[in-house]
Amino acid sequence: MPLVGIHFTELAGDELHGSAAKSYLKALAENKSVLLVSPTWAEIEAVTEKIRAELKSSGRLALDEKEFQVFDSLSWTEAQKRDARQYRPGIAIHFHRRGHGFEKGETVAVVAVADDSLKVQHTDGSENIFPLDAGIACDVGEKRKLKVAAGDKLLLQANAVAVHKHFVNGELVEVKRLAGEAIILTDGRTIPADYRTFTHGYAVTSHAAQGKTVDEVLVVASSRSLPAINQEQFYVSISRGRDRCQIFTDDSDLLRLHITRSSARLAAVEAMPQRDFLQTILRRGNRFLKRFRQRIAKSLSIETTKRSSHEIKPTEHQRTTTHRISV
Repeated sequence: MPLVGIHFTELAGDELHGSAAKSYLKALAENKSVLLVSPTWAEIEAVTEKIRAELKSSGRLALDEKEFQVFDSLSWTEAQKRDARQYRPGIAIHFHRRGHGFEKGETVAVVAVADDSLKVQHTDGSENIFPLDAGIACDVGEKRKLKVAAGDKLLLQANAVAVHKHFVNGELVEVKRLAGEAIILTDGRTIPADYRTFTHGYAVTSHAAQGKTVDEVLVVASSRSLPAINQEQFYVSISRGRDRCQIFTDDSDLLRLHITRSSARLAAVEAMPQRDFLQTILRRGNRFLKRFRQRIAKSLSIETTKRSSHEIKPTEHQRTTTHRISV
Protein backbone atom coordinates (compact mmCIF):
# COMPACT_ATOMS: atom_id res chain seq x y z
CA MET A 1 0.00 0.00 0.00
CA PRO A 2 1.50 3.39 -0.94
CA LEU A 3 2.46 5.85 1.74
CA VAL A 4 0.22 8.87 2.28
CA GLY A 5 3.26 11.07 2.84
CA ILE A 6 6.98 11.12 3.56
CA HIS A 7 8.16 13.92 5.85
CA PHE A 8 11.74 15.03 6.60
CA THR A 9 12.78 16.43 9.98
CA GLU A 10 16.31 17.84 10.20
CA LEU A 11 17.76 18.35 13.68
CA ALA A 12 21.19 18.26 15.27
CA GLY A 13 22.70 16.07 17.99
CA ASP A 14 20.51 14.67 20.77
CA GLU A 15 17.54 16.66 19.46
CA LEU A 16 17.34 14.20 16.57
CA HIS A 17 16.81 11.13 18.77
CA GLY A 18 14.62 13.03 21.24
CA SER A 19 12.30 14.24 18.47
CA ALA A 20 12.00 10.70 17.06
CA ALA A 21 11.15 9.41 20.53
CA LYS A 22 8.38 12.00 20.97
CA SER A 23 6.93 11.11 17.56
CA TYR A 24 6.97 7.45 18.61
CA LEU A 25 4.92 8.23 21.72
CA LYS A 26 2.56 10.49 19.78
CA ALA A 27 1.76 7.62 17.41
CA LEU A 28 1.10 5.33 20.38
CA ALA A 29 -1.19 7.94 21.96
CA GLU A 30 -3.18 7.99 18.72
CA ASN A 31 -3.54 4.19 18.96
CA LYS A 32 -1.39 3.67 15.88
CA SER A 33 1.03 0.82 15.35
CA VAL A 34 4.51 2.31 14.95
CA LEU A 35 7.99 1.05 14.12
CA LEU A 36 11.27 2.93 14.28
CA VAL A 37 13.94 1.86 11.78
CA SER A 38 17.61 2.81 11.77
CA PRO A 39 20.57 1.54 9.71
CA THR A 40 23.05 0.87 12.54
CA TRP A 41 22.89 -0.71 15.99
CA ALA A 42 24.70 2.30 17.53
CA GLU A 43 21.92 4.59 16.30
CA ILE A 44 19.29 2.12 17.50
CA GLU A 45 20.73 2.07 21.04
CA ALA A 46 20.84 5.88 21.14
CA VAL A 47 17.22 6.35 20.11
CA THR A 48 16.03 3.43 22.27
CA GLU A 49 17.44 5.16 25.36
CA LYS A 50 15.41 8.28 24.53
CA ILE A 51 12.24 6.29 23.84
CA ARG A 52 12.42 4.35 27.12
CA ALA A 53 13.00 7.61 29.05
CA GLU A 54 9.91 9.14 27.41
CA LEU A 55 7.86 6.00 28.09
CA LYS A 56 8.80 6.07 31.77
CA SER A 57 7.94 9.75 32.15
CA SER A 58 4.55 9.16 30.50
CA GLY A 59 3.79 6.11 32.66
CA ARG A 60 3.72 3.65 29.76
CA LEU A 61 6.82 1.86 31.07
CA ALA A 62 7.24 0.68 34.66
CA LEU A 63 9.94 2.41 36.69
CA ASP A 64 10.92 -0.87 38.37
CA GLU A 65 13.20 -2.78 36.04
CA LYS A 66 15.52 -5.76 36.16
CA GLU A 67 18.89 -6.17 34.50
CA PHE A 68 19.38 -9.29 32.39
CA GLN A 69 22.56 -10.72 30.91
CA VAL A 70 21.65 -11.15 27.23
CA PHE A 71 23.25 -12.31 24.02
CA ASP A 72 22.82 -9.54 21.46
CA SER A 73 23.18 -11.05 17.99
CA LEU A 74 25.24 -9.17 15.38
CA SER A 75 23.25 -10.90 12.59
CA TRP A 76 26.38 -11.97 10.72
CA THR A 77 26.21 -13.95 7.49
CA GLU A 78 27.81 -17.40 7.25
CA ALA A 79 30.70 -15.84 5.30
CA GLN A 80 31.34 -13.37 8.10
CA LYS A 81 31.30 -16.13 10.72
CA ARG A 82 34.10 -17.96 8.85
CA ASP A 83 36.24 -14.81 8.45
CA ALA A 84 38.74 -14.43 11.31
CA ARG A 85 39.15 -10.73 10.50
CA GLN A 86 35.65 -10.09 11.80
CA TYR A 87 36.40 -11.25 15.34
CA ARG A 88 37.96 -9.47 18.29
CA PRO A 89 38.41 -10.43 21.95
CA GLY A 90 35.17 -10.11 23.89
CA ILE A 91 32.84 -11.17 21.10
CA ALA A 92 30.52 -14.02 22.10
CA ILE A 93 29.60 -17.19 20.18
CA HIS A 94 26.35 -19.01 20.92
CA PHE A 95 26.10 -22.63 19.73
CA HIS A 96 22.87 -24.06 18.35
CA ARG A 97 24.22 -27.62 18.14
CA ARG A 98 26.71 -29.77 19.98
CA GLY A 99 30.15 -30.44 18.49
CA HIS A 100 33.93 -29.97 18.82
CA GLY A 101 33.71 -29.79 22.61
CA PHE A 102 30.85 -27.27 22.69
CA GLU A 103 27.37 -27.93 24.03
CA LYS A 104 24.06 -26.95 22.45
CA GLY A 105 22.92 -23.66 23.96
CA GLU A 106 26.39 -22.83 25.30
CA THR A 107 27.87 -19.35 24.90
CA VAL A 108 31.63 -18.78 24.91
CA ALA A 109 33.77 -15.63 24.74
CA VAL A 110 36.56 -15.00 22.21
CA VAL A 111 39.92 -14.37 23.92
CA ALA A 112 42.31 -14.57 20.94
CA VAL A 113 42.11 -14.67 17.15
CA ALA A 114 44.28 -16.74 14.76
CA ASP A 115 44.18 -17.08 10.96
CA ASP A 116 41.63 -19.89 10.83
CA SER A 117 40.59 -20.46 14.45
CA LEU A 118 39.64 -18.75 17.68
CA LYS A 119 40.68 -19.28 21.27
CA VAL A 120 37.51 -19.12 23.33
CA GLN A 121 36.68 -19.27 27.03
CA HIS A 122 33.85 -21.28 28.61
CA THR A 123 31.82 -19.91 31.52
CA ASP A 124 33.86 -22.10 33.93
CA GLY A 125 37.06 -20.36 32.86
CA SER A 126 38.47 -23.21 30.77
CA GLU A 127 39.67 -22.45 27.25
CA ASN A 128 39.22 -24.24 23.94
CA ILE A 129 40.02 -23.82 20.24
CA PHE A 130 37.14 -23.17 17.88
CA PRO A 131 38.00 -23.91 14.21
CA LEU A 132 36.15 -21.49 11.95
CA ASP A 133 35.73 -24.12 9.26
CA ALA A 134 34.12 -26.63 11.64
CA GLY A 135 30.65 -25.98 10.25
CA ILE A 136 28.99 -25.84 13.69
CA ALA A 137 25.65 -24.01 13.74
CA CYS A 138 26.22 -20.89 15.84
CA ASP A 139 25.47 -17.20 16.16
CA VAL A 140 27.91 -14.37 16.84
CA GLY A 141 27.10 -11.42 19.05
CA GLU A 142 27.92 -9.61 22.25
CA LYS A 143 27.08 -10.28 25.87
CA ARG A 144 25.71 -7.23 27.59
CA LYS A 145 23.38 -6.09 30.32
CA LEU A 146 19.86 -5.15 29.25
CA LYS A 147 17.34 -3.43 31.53
CA VAL A 148 13.80 -4.76 31.13
CA ALA A 149 10.56 -3.48 32.69
CA ALA A 150 6.86 -4.22 32.42
CA GLY A 151 5.66 -2.53 29.23
CA ASP A 152 8.95 -3.00 27.36
CA LYS A 153 8.98 -4.20 23.76
CA LEU A 154 11.58 -6.85 22.97
CA LEU A 155 13.02 -8.11 19.69
CA LEU A 156 13.66 -11.87 19.75
CA GLN A 157 16.86 -12.86 17.96
CA ALA A 158 16.76 -16.66 17.90
CA ASN A 159 14.31 -19.47 17.20
CA ALA A 160 13.49 -21.61 20.23
CA VAL A 161 10.84 -23.83 21.79
CA ALA A 162 10.15 -23.63 25.54
CA VAL A 163 7.27 -25.36 27.35
CA HIS A 164 5.60 -26.00 23.98
CA LYS A 165 5.76 -22.29 23.14
CA HIS A 166 7.62 -21.16 20.04
CA PHE A 167 9.85 -18.11 19.85
CA VAL A 168 10.72 -16.84 16.38
CA ASN A 169 13.81 -14.90 15.33
CA GLY A 170 12.79 -11.33 14.44
CA GLU A 171 9.54 -11.45 16.44
CA LEU A 172 8.47 -8.35 18.38
CA VAL A 173 6.90 -9.05 21.79
CA GLU A 174 5.72 -6.99 24.77
CA VAL A 175 6.52 -7.59 28.45
CA LYS A 176 3.57 -7.90 30.82
CA ARG A 177 5.52 -8.50 34.03
CA LEU A 178 8.72 -9.96 35.44
CA ALA A 179 8.77 -13.11 37.56
CA GLY A 180 12.26 -13.71 38.88
CA GLU A 181 14.45 -14.75 35.95
CA ALA A 182 11.40 -15.34 33.74
CA ILE A 183 9.72 -12.70 31.58
CA ILE A 184 5.93 -12.96 31.16
CA LEU A 185 4.66 -11.63 27.83
CA THR A 186 1.29 -10.01 27.09
CA ASP A 187 0.40 -12.90 24.73
CA GLY A 188 0.64 -15.41 27.60
CA ARG A 189 4.03 -16.86 26.76
CA THR A 190 6.94 -16.90 29.19
CA ILE A 191 10.54 -16.27 28.18
CA PRO A 192 12.45 -18.76 30.36
CA ALA A 193 15.75 -18.18 32.14
CA ASP A 194 17.70 -20.16 29.51
CA TYR A 195 16.55 -17.95 26.61
CA ARG A 196 18.54 -14.73 26.60
CA THR A 197 18.84 -13.92 22.90
CA PHE A 198 16.86 -10.71 22.69
CA THR A 199 17.21 -6.94 22.80
CA HIS A 200 14.89 -3.94 23.06
CA GLY A 201 12.39 -3.83 20.20
CA TYR A 202 11.55 -0.15 19.77
CA ALA A 203 13.94 0.41 16.90
CA VAL A 204 15.09 -2.22 14.44
CA THR A 205 17.34 -2.43 11.39
CA SER A 206 15.87 -2.44 7.90
CA HIS A 207 16.74 -6.14 7.69
CA ALA A 208 14.74 -6.93 10.84
CA ALA A 209 11.90 -4.70 9.61
CA GLN A 210 11.28 -6.78 6.48
CA GLY A 211 7.86 -8.40 6.49
CA LYS A 212 6.51 -6.01 9.14
CA THR A 213 3.79 -3.47 8.33
CA VAL A 214 2.65 -0.69 10.68
CA ASP A 215 0.52 2.46 10.50
CA GLU A 216 3.52 4.76 10.88
CA VAL A 217 7.23 4.20 10.34
CA LEU A 218 9.95 6.48 11.74
CA VAL A 219 13.36 6.34 10.07
CA VAL A 220 16.33 7.73 12.03
CA ALA A 221 19.47 8.24 9.96
CA SER A 222 22.08 10.65 11.28
CA SER A 223 25.24 11.49 9.35
CA ARG A 224 27.13 8.92 11.45
CA SER A 225 24.94 6.19 9.96
CA LEU A 226 25.23 7.28 6.34
CA PRO A 227 27.98 4.74 5.41
CA ALA A 228 25.38 2.03 6.12
CA ILE A 229 22.67 3.54 3.92
CA ASN A 230 21.88 2.65 0.33
CA GLN A 231 18.88 2.86 -1.96
CA GLU A 232 17.62 -0.71 -1.43
CA GLN A 233 17.94 -0.57 2.37
CA PHE A 234 16.21 2.80 2.50
CA TYR A 235 13.32 1.58 0.35
CA VAL A 236 12.73 -1.34 2.73
CA SER A 237 12.71 1.08 5.67
CA ILE A 238 10.22 3.61 4.34
CA SER A 239 7.89 0.98 2.86
CA ARG A 240 7.00 -0.45 6.29
CA GLY A 241 4.35 2.22 6.93
CA ARG A 242 0.74 2.15 5.68
CA ASP A 243 -0.16 5.78 6.35
CA ARG A 244 2.90 7.87 7.09
CA CYS A 245 6.68 7.87 7.10
CA GLN A 246 8.81 10.36 9.04
CA ILE A 247 12.53 10.61 8.36
CA PHE A 248 14.79 12.13 11.04
CA THR A 249 18.30 13.22 10.04
CA ASP A 250 20.90 15.87 10.79
CA ASP A 251 21.89 16.28 7.13
CA SER A 252 19.01 15.87 4.67
CA ASP A 253 21.09 16.85 1.61
CA LEU A 254 23.73 14.23 2.32
CA LEU A 255 21.05 11.64 3.08
CA ARG A 256 19.33 12.31 -0.24
CA LEU A 257 22.68 11.88 -1.98
CA HIS A 258 23.14 8.45 -0.40
CA ILE A 259 19.66 7.14 -1.10
CA THR A 260 19.83 8.09 -4.78
CA ARG A 261 22.70 5.68 -5.20
CA SER A 262 22.00 1.98 -5.70
CA SER A 263 24.92 0.38 -3.89
CA ALA A 264 25.69 -2.49 -1.56
CA ARG A 265 27.81 -0.59 0.89
CA LEU A 266 26.88 -2.23 4.11
CA ALA A 267 23.85 -3.45 5.94
CA ALA A 268 23.02 -2.60 9.51
CA VAL A 269 25.54 -4.65 11.38
CA GLU A 270 27.95 -1.70 11.71
CA ALA A 271 30.37 -0.33 9.17
CA MET A 272 32.94 -3.09 8.59
CA PRO A 273 33.94 -3.69 4.93
CA GLN A 274 33.47 -7.36 4.02
CA ARG A 275 33.80 -8.30 0.35
CA ASP A 276 31.66 -11.45 0.48
CA PHE A 277 28.96 -9.73 2.49
CA LEU A 278 28.77 -6.77 0.11
CA GLN A 279 28.54 -9.05 -2.90
CA THR A 280 25.67 -10.94 -1.25
CA ILE A 281 23.74 -7.72 -0.57
CA LEU A 282 24.40 -6.51 -4.13
CA ARG A 283 23.06 -9.75 -5.60
CA ARG A 284 19.94 -9.51 -3.42
CA GLY A 285 19.41 -5.89 -4.46
CA ASN A 286 19.77 -6.76 -8.14
CA ARG A 287 17.31 -9.65 -7.77
CA PHE A 288 14.82 -7.34 -6.03
CA LEU A 289 15.04 -4.72 -8.81
CA LYS A 290 14.77 -7.40 -11.49
CA ARG A 291 11.61 -8.87 -9.92
CA PHE A 292 10.19 -5.36 -9.49
CA ARG A 293 10.70 -4.60 -13.20
CA GLN A 294 9.19 -7.97 -14.15
CA ARG A 295 6.08 -7.25 -12.07
CA ILE A 296 5.67 -3.82 -13.69
CA ALA A 297 6.12 -5.29 -17.18
CA LYS A 298 3.59 -8.03 -16.45
CA SER A 299 1.10 -5.50 -15.10
CA LEU A 300 1.47 -3.33 -18.18
CA SER A 301 1.10 -6.36 -20.44
CA ILE A 302 -2.14 -7.43 -18.71
CA GLU A 303 -3.54 -3.90 -18.92
CA THR A 304 -2.66 -3.69 -22.63
CA THR A 305 -4.41 -7.01 -23.26
CA LYS A 306 -7.56 -5.82 -21.46
CA ARG A 307 -7.67 -2.64 -23.51
CA SER A 308 -7.12 -4.55 -26.76
CA SER A 309 -10.07 -6.87 -26.05
CA HIS A 310 -12.40 -3.85 -26.17
CA GLU A 311 -10.96 -2.45 -29.38
CA ILE A 312 -11.60 -3.36 -33.02
CA LYS A 313 -10.51 -6.89 -33.96
CA PRO A 314 -6.98 -6.68 -35.41
CA THR A 315 -6.13 -7.65 -38.97
CA GLU A 316 -4.17 -10.80 -39.78
CA HIS A 317 -1.05 -8.73 -40.24
CA GLN A 318 -1.51 -7.13 -36.82
CA ARG A 319 -1.92 -10.54 -35.18
CA THR A 320 1.60 -11.54 -36.19
CA THR A 321 3.17 -8.33 -34.88
CA THR A 322 4.72 -8.45 -31.40
CA HIS A 323 4.86 -5.28 -29.29
CA ARG A 324 7.42 -5.23 -26.48
CA ILE A 325 7.30 -2.91 -23.50
CA SER A 326 10.64 -2.00 -21.93
CA VAL A 327 10.83 -1.10 -18.26
